[in-house]
Amino acid sequence: MDGKDMIDQRIQQAALYYVRFTTPLNPDLGWRSEDVQLAFMAGMKEQPIRRLLPIKEVAELLAVSIATIRDLVRHGELAHVKVDRGTERSRLVFAPEEIENFIKRHTQRDFPVSAPKTVRYGTRKRAHELAVERATANSGGFMAKLEARLVAAKAKAKNK
Repeated sequence: MDGKDMIDQRIQQAALYYVRFTTPLNPDLGWRSEDVQLAFMAGMKEQPIRRLLPIKEVAELLAVSIATIRDLVRHGELAHVKVDRGTERSRLVFAPEEIENFIKRHTQRDFPVSAPKTVRYGTRKRAHELAVERATANSGGFMAKLEARLVAAKAKAKNK
Protein backbone atom coordinates (compact mmCIF):
# COMPACT_ATOMS: atom_id res chain seq x y z
CA MET A 1 0.00 0.00 0.00
CA ASP A 2 1.61 3.26 -1.07
CA GLY A 3 1.13 6.76 0.35
CA LYS A 4 -1.73 7.71 -1.99
CA ASP A 5 -3.75 4.64 -0.99
CA MET A 6 -3.21 5.52 2.67
CA ILE A 7 -4.47 9.06 2.08
CA ASP A 8 -7.54 7.77 0.18
CA GLN A 9 -8.25 5.33 2.98
CA ARG A 10 -8.03 8.11 5.58
CA ILE A 11 -10.36 10.31 3.51
CA GLN A 12 -12.87 7.47 3.33
CA GLN A 13 -12.59 6.89 7.07
CA ALA A 14 -13.19 10.59 7.69
CA ALA A 15 -16.27 10.49 5.43
CA LEU A 16 -17.63 7.43 7.26
CA TYR A 17 -17.03 9.19 10.55
CA TYR A 18 -18.92 12.22 9.23
CA VAL A 19 -21.85 10.06 8.10
CA ARG A 20 -21.93 8.12 11.35
CA PHE A 21 -21.95 11.08 13.72
CA THR A 22 -23.92 13.75 11.87
CA THR A 23 -27.57 13.92 11.02
CA PRO A 24 -28.67 13.63 7.39
CA LEU A 25 -29.73 16.76 5.52
CA ASN A 26 -33.33 15.55 5.59
CA PRO A 27 -33.91 13.41 8.69
CA ASP A 28 -37.21 12.07 7.30
CA LEU A 29 -35.54 10.59 4.20
CA GLY A 30 -32.34 9.45 5.88
CA TRP A 31 -29.02 9.26 4.08
CA ARG A 32 -29.31 9.45 0.29
CA SER A 33 -26.50 9.05 -2.23
CA GLU A 34 -26.20 12.82 -2.65
CA ASP A 35 -25.88 13.18 1.10
CA VAL A 36 -23.19 10.51 1.22
CA GLN A 37 -21.28 12.26 -1.58
CA LEU A 38 -21.57 15.50 0.35
CA ALA A 39 -20.34 13.68 3.44
CA PHE A 40 -17.46 12.27 1.42
CA MET A 41 -16.49 15.75 0.25
CA ALA A 42 -16.75 17.02 3.81
CA GLY A 43 -14.65 14.07 4.91
CA MET A 44 -11.97 15.11 2.46
CA LYS A 45 -11.80 18.46 4.19
CA GLU A 46 -12.03 17.03 7.72
CA GLN A 47 -8.94 15.87 9.50
CA PRO A 48 -8.85 12.10 9.80
CA ILE A 49 -9.17 10.63 13.26
CA ARG A 50 -5.74 10.21 14.74
CA ARG A 51 -4.72 6.76 15.80
CA LEU A 52 -3.31 6.30 19.28
CA LEU A 53 -0.32 3.99 19.58
CA PRO A 54 -0.27 1.22 22.18
CA ILE A 55 2.72 0.92 24.49
CA LYS A 56 4.14 -2.06 22.57
CA GLU A 57 4.27 -0.12 19.29
CA VAL A 58 5.84 2.87 21.02
CA ALA A 59 8.51 0.61 22.48
CA GLU A 60 9.21 -0.78 19.01
CA LEU A 61 9.33 2.72 17.48
CA LEU A 62 11.82 3.95 20.08
CA ALA A 63 13.74 0.63 20.10
CA VAL A 64 13.45 0.22 23.87
CA SER A 65 11.62 -2.14 26.21
CA ILE A 66 8.11 -1.66 27.54
CA ALA A 67 9.60 -1.23 31.03
CA THR A 68 11.64 1.72 29.73
CA ILE A 69 8.50 3.31 28.26
CA ARG A 70 6.72 2.91 31.62
CA ASP A 71 9.73 4.49 33.32
CA LEU A 72 9.65 7.44 30.90
CA VAL A 73 5.94 7.89 31.67
CA ARG A 74 6.58 7.67 35.42
CA HIS A 75 9.20 10.43 35.22
CA GLY A 76 7.06 12.67 33.01
CA GLU A 77 9.13 12.36 29.84
CA LEU A 78 6.26 10.93 27.78
CA ALA A 79 2.65 12.11 27.96
CA HIS A 80 0.10 9.32 27.67
CA VAL A 81 -3.62 8.71 27.43
CA LYS A 82 -5.10 6.36 29.98
CA VAL A 83 -7.86 4.42 28.22
CA ASP A 84 -9.24 2.26 31.01
CA ARG A 85 -10.73 2.81 34.43
CA GLY A 86 -8.53 0.40 36.35
CA THR A 87 -6.32 1.52 39.21
CA GLU A 88 -3.94 -1.43 39.47
CA ARG A 89 -2.89 -1.75 35.85
CA SER A 90 -3.42 1.07 33.47
CA ARG A 91 -3.50 0.61 29.72
CA LEU A 92 -1.46 3.39 28.22
CA VAL A 93 -1.67 4.67 24.67
CA PHE A 94 0.27 7.52 23.12
CA ALA A 95 -0.45 10.14 20.48
CA PRO A 96 1.93 9.98 17.50
CA GLU A 97 2.63 13.71 17.91
CA GLU A 98 3.86 13.08 21.46
CA ILE A 99 6.28 10.42 20.23
CA GLU A 100 7.56 12.78 17.51
CA ASN A 101 8.02 15.56 20.07
CA PHE A 102 9.85 13.17 22.40
CA ILE A 103 12.22 12.20 19.60
CA LYS A 104 12.82 15.87 18.72
CA ARG A 105 13.48 16.76 22.38
CA HIS A 106 15.99 13.96 22.80
CA THR A 107 17.77 14.19 19.45
CA GLN A 108 21.34 15.38 19.70
CA ARG A 109 24.41 15.46 17.52
CA ASP A 110 27.86 14.65 18.76
CA PHE A 111 30.51 16.72 17.05
CA PRO A 112 34.18 15.73 17.05
CA VAL A 113 36.19 17.94 19.38
CA SER A 114 38.73 20.05 17.50
CA ALA A 115 40.45 21.40 20.63
CA PRO A 116 43.77 19.88 21.68
CA LYS A 117 43.53 17.07 24.18
CA THR A 118 44.39 18.01 27.74
CA VAL A 119 45.58 15.91 30.62
CA ARG A 120 42.71 16.93 32.82
CA TYR A 121 39.07 17.06 31.65
CA GLY A 122 37.70 19.54 34.19
CA THR A 123 38.88 23.10 34.71
CA ARG A 124 38.97 22.99 38.51
CA LYS A 125 41.99 21.53 40.25
CA ARG A 126 41.65 18.89 42.90
CA ALA A 127 42.90 19.51 46.45
CA HIS A 128 45.80 17.10 45.95
CA GLU A 129 46.93 18.89 42.78
CA LEU A 130 46.81 22.25 44.55
CA ALA A 131 48.88 20.89 47.46
CA VAL A 132 51.52 19.51 45.10
CA GLU A 133 51.70 22.83 43.22
CA ARG A 134 52.11 24.78 46.45
CA ALA A 135 54.82 22.43 47.67
CA THR A 136 56.77 22.54 44.41
CA ALA A 137 56.26 26.23 43.67
CA ASN A 138 59.32 28.21 42.52
CA SER A 139 59.04 30.71 45.35
CA GLY A 140 61.93 29.27 47.36
CA GLY A 141 60.96 25.64 46.84
CA PHE A 142 59.94 23.11 49.44
CA MET A 143 63.47 22.30 50.64
CA ALA A 144 64.36 25.98 51.02
CA LYS A 145 61.24 26.57 53.11
CA LEU A 146 62.00 23.50 55.24
CA GLU A 147 65.56 24.64 55.88
CA ALA A 148 64.32 28.12 56.80
CA ARG A 149 61.87 26.63 59.30
CA LEU A 150 64.60 24.43 60.83
CA VAL A 151 66.99 27.40 61.19
CA ALA A 152 64.20 29.44 62.80
CA ALA A 153 63.41 26.60 65.21
CA LYS A 154 67.13 26.24 66.20
CA ALA A 155 67.44 29.98 66.74
CA LYS A 156 64.32 29.96 68.91
CA ALA A 157 65.70 27.04 70.95
CA LYS A 158 69.05 28.87 71.55
CA ASN A 159 67.28 32.00 72.74
CA LYS A 160 65.43 30.15 75.48
